[in-house]
Amino acid sequence: MKAIMVVFVLAGGMLGLIILLDFIMGTEPKLLIWKALNPFRVMEPAEYVIVFLFALFFSIRLFQSFLKKMRKQRESKTN
Repeated sequence: MKAIMVVFVLAGGMLGLIILLDFIMGTEPKLLIWKALNPFRVMEPAEYVIVFLFALFFSIRLFQSFLKKMRKQRESKTN
């Protein structure tokens, strides 16, 4: 429970910092929340590729660990 609360407090603090920095830079007040909650609007194509590769790498590692766990369970059942 404490870990979940820490995640929410940090996320809220970072969102507040982003909004404050945008306000100081002169962004229109009605666009502050929209700009903070939609970061993909300002990304360039190269950044989309990096995000996609990161997600692909994460998925592959997750699948590998799943397969390793399944093999270990199968070996323990046969012994």
